Amino acid sequence: MAIASLNATLLQELLLGWKADAKLALRYFKWAEREHGVKHTSESYCTLLHILARAKRHGAVQVQLQHIISQENHSTAAFFHMLAKTRNRCPLNPAIVDILIVVYGQNDMLAEAVEAINRSQFYELSPSIISCNVLLDALVKTRQTEMARKVYWALIRRRITPNVNTFNIVIHALSKEGKLQKATDLLTDMQSWGCSPNAITYNTLIDGHCKKGIIGKMYKAKELLNEILAKGLFPTQVTYNTLIDGYCKEGDGAAAFKMLEKMKENGILPNVVTYNALICGLCNEDKTEEAFNLHGEMQEKGVVPSIITYNSLINGLCKNGQTIKGEELLDEITRKGLVPNSVTYNTLIDGYCKKGEMQEAFRLLGCMIKKGIHANVSTYNALINGFCKIGKMKETEKLLDEMAEKNVKADVITYNILISALCQQGRTPKANKLLNEMLEVGPAPNYVTYNTLMNGFCEEDDIKSALRLRKEMAKRGRWANIATYNVLIKGLCRKGKMQDANELLNEMLEKGMTPNHVTYNVVREEMIEKGFVPDIEGHFT
Repeated sequence: MAIASLNATLLQELLLGWKADAKLALRYFKWAEREHGVKHTSESYCTLLHILARAKRHGAVQVQLQHIISQENHSTAAFFHMLAKTRNRCPLNPAIVDILIVVYGQNDMLAEAVEAINRSQFYELSPSIISCNVLLDALVKTRQTEMARKVYWALIRRRITPNVNTFNIVIHALSKEGKLQKATDLLTDMQSWGCSPNAITYNTLIDGHCKKGIIGKMYKAKELLNEILAKGLFPTQVTYNTLIDGYCKEGDGAAAFKMLEKMKENGILPNVVTYNALICGLCNEDKTEEAFNLHGEMQEKGVVPSIITYNSLINGLCKNGQTIKGEELLDEITRKGLVPNSVTYNTLIDGYCKKGEMQEAFRLLGCMIKKGIHANVSTYNALINGFCKIGKMKETEKLLDEMAEKNVKADVITYNILISALCQQGRTPKANKLLNEMLEVGPAPNYVTYNTLMNGFCEEDDIKSALRLRKEMAKRGRWANIATYNVLIKGLCRKGKMQDANELLNEMLEKGMTPNHVTYNVVREEMIEKGFVPDIEGHFT
């Protein structure tokens, strides 16, 4: 055989002759391309892949697959077709599919990876659960949770046995979407597949419940902790930190500190995450002095505060109007070698704005920019809110123009601040125009938006517009919440429509909503004290 006659077809025959020696086959494959300019066909590549996979040269398979998928005319369908075509003399190895899925994932080609899993069934190949888990994890991390669920159910239908990691990934996806019941139901599925939940499974579910904004969320989270203990599993630092943070965010500091004690009793030491959650919780409850005591305790125990720690403390001080002390902490941050971030500056700027000290707020903005930290939407929201509070609407317009120039997009908080300010000034028509703007171009209005505007209408004695807005809100999938009812009941009472207000109150109770302190105040001040006794026996005592 003359070297000059070497071509892709002949090369493939030679490769098949050397299929027992994968190392030699690979060397010859590279030599033919390098020394003789042979243009390898997809058939040659697939033949080589069969040989390498058979010899368990998985690293070499990965390299070749990377080259194949980087070609412009690459097609998953065509690849599987050629893989099947070349398996007559080299059995098709499922490892090729596994590695292909991983390589697709590494190249952010997740749609192609999903297609590879789907196509593999037509060639009587089952990818390993390990490669499927890699894909599921990548889909969840890129927020393609719907696709992740579809892949999961495709694996179940094909009887590809899931493991605990599979379930943990899917439970994480469902928890992120707030579908906690479906996530919890997977615990039963795990048992049917012979899998036992581990600490990660329970931590994920606990985290989902702690972050869900519903009444009684912590009760369910605590139940899951008890289930961990009942099964003889050991709660981790993450378990306790998640629960402590959940209690703090719910405003139940007492329960958070009880959980801290249980954490210590079980031999798990609190870390910076634990202390940060507790300090943030204390500051939110206006217990700044206790927060600083805890800050001292953590340092005594050798736990180094982070920028998050200081941001929480600064927030606690600013909430109490102690902006000067907040700035003193800013100096301490620098001395400790930490780097203040946008949250640090925004908290201080907001503190000054709430006090009406706009000059000080802009001074800090200047310092922030000098440090190379750009003003973001939160910065502008603080400044806009500050000017709105002192009635300088022209200044807010200048800031909105500046935001547009710097391509800083207004968020729902920006709009809510402006709508609130306009309603307070009796300019509800203009506030309503802003709502229409949100509906047309975004961002989507939230409950605060609707309730603020409804209250504005009620304050102007325009209960008809307020009730119309409630209907519009419902059409867009937002049903009245407790704050909505409070606003409308108060508005109807002030209009003298006591019976209508009574009907709305009963409607709220029939929907299973629990009246809050605002509801009680409205009923007492706007109904009972004005001589109207609501017909809701058994609900108020």
